[in-house]
Amino acid sequence: DLLLIVPHPDDEVFGCGGLFARMAAHGKRVATLTLTRGGAGRSLGLVEAAALPERREQELRASLTALGVEDVFVWDYPDYVPDDTRGIPHRDGLQAIPAEDLVPKIAALVDALKPRVLLSFPPNGSNGHPDHVATHRYVLAALEEAEHAPERLYYFASDGSYSGPARPGFLSAEDIRALHLPPTHYVEVGEGLEAKLRALAQHETQARSVL
Repeated sequence: DLLLIVPHPDDEVFGCGGLFARMAAHGKRVATLTLTRGGAGRSLGLVEAAALPERREQELRASLTALGVEDVFVWDYPDYVPDDTRGIPHRDGLQAIPAEDLVPKIAALVDALKPRVLLSFPPNGSNGHPDHVATHRYVLAALEEAEHAPERLYYFASDGSYSGPARPGFLSAEDIRALHLPPTHYVEVGEGLEAKLRALAQHETQARSVL
């Protein structure tokens, strides 16, 4: 059994859609916790900014259905908004949430689900995104507080450190490199690739922006 904890809708499919498809094909249980509804994402004109959180939650649930994931938990904490160009004012996102508000809730879910494996973002948030980095901190704190101890804690990993452009509010390029953790395990997606692409397509507002 595996529990994934991420901040945004679409983190699940980009990070491990192929893994989820393989696990579902073998009758393995997967649960996901998404801490925000992704209201700070890009809408590409497909929906008004005020309606984006609901749209992204719908996309998330459709994506997870395509991957065979049935245990889906979606919370409504605020995500990071770097500026006012997306129709909503700047906000600090998950990093501004008091730990005493969020950590006990995560710990309670871990105790309720009792996953063998927990998966989340690494210390540098993969790309330095403040919501990713905050999620890493909250997950570690929750594991200290929870009664159940998963057998393994894994992070998203890549061979090289993120080298994209510096963005406002993100970790610096130096910090991203310094906190990079190289892979210790690789998963061959194989036949799960088609399912991953189908799931990715469910995130229409975000997949189009990535493409």
